[in-house]
Amino acid sequence: MSQPRPPSLARCLLPPVLFLLVAGVVGPIFLVMGLVASGPETGWLLPTGIGITLLDLVIGVLIGLGRYRAQHKLHRLRADGRPARGEVLSFDQTNVRVNDQPLLKLRLRIHGDDLAPFEVESRTVVPDVRMPLLYGGELPVLVDPETREWEIDWESARPARHLAATSAPAETRSPAERLAELDDLLRQDLVSREEYDEARARILDGI
Repeated sequence: MSQPRPPSLARCLLPPVLFLLVAGVVGPIFLVMGLVASGPETGWLLPTGIGITLLDLVIGVLIGLGRYRAQHKLHRLRADGRPARGEVLSFDQTNVRVNDQPLLKLRLRIHGDDLAPFEVESRTVVPDVRMPLLYGGELPVLVDPETREWEIDWESARPARHLAATSAPAETRSPAERLAELDDLLRQDLVSREEYDEARARILDGI
């Protein structure tokens, strides 16, 4: 199996830079108008256009560099990192969304073969579709044992079993407790209405 190609710095930089230049098109417009127009009443256009354009470029480059560092870290861990397990100790909402995905405060206990367990805490963007995986108790991670850099290996993660837990016939919790948990999952949009109805019917059938 061929190794994935390392991330391209240019591909990480160009999208945010171009987006900000298009979104902040007033900067380039002022810049062009300042170059072609003349007169004391238009003298402010050129320096204003240069300033806005440079600001857009700087912000775009910073965003691109952040993306590049994150992708480079993930590439390196996928190539040389050691597979391990991350026990989910806690996760909390920050009420912040990045690209319309929730930013969570995540705390894990990472452990594995020949790897001394250690705890980590970070603010991590977790796509909505992967939120149920946090209820599985553990997540696959990739770790650099020397630097203790880590990354969640979402591609190897298996679907969480929180719905199965709410409906398992050998469940030791009372039906009321399982229904309350199911209601909580629905309120957090972690299950669809169809999944909720099916799981609720199974719990009620077992009473």
